[in-house]
Amino acid sequence: MKQKIIRIGNSGGVTISKPLMEESGVKIGTYVEMSYKADMDRIVIDVPSKRTQTKIPVDPEVYTVANDLLNRYLPAFKKLARVGQDDQISLD
Repeated sequence: MKQKIIRIGNSGGVTISKPLMEESGVKIGTYVEMSYKADMDRIVIDVPSKRTQTKIPVDPEVYTVANDLLNRYLPAFKKLARVGQDDQISLD
């Protein structure tokens, strides 16, 4: 299906047809993951499975802080995951 990107404020958006929404199981308000796959030159919309969708509301401020911390310390977390418990490491 070919769709035109429309302006939404300073961003762009694409509408999803009712048949495609029904087929994929998404509804208005469903959260999806969007990413650009450079190796395929594609924008991809991933619909989380019903099992992974949460009904627990997450405070946007808490989510932002947690996400910022994870991004900031991700290299250190990855380094810690590779090192045994008895090894000494430098996180610099």
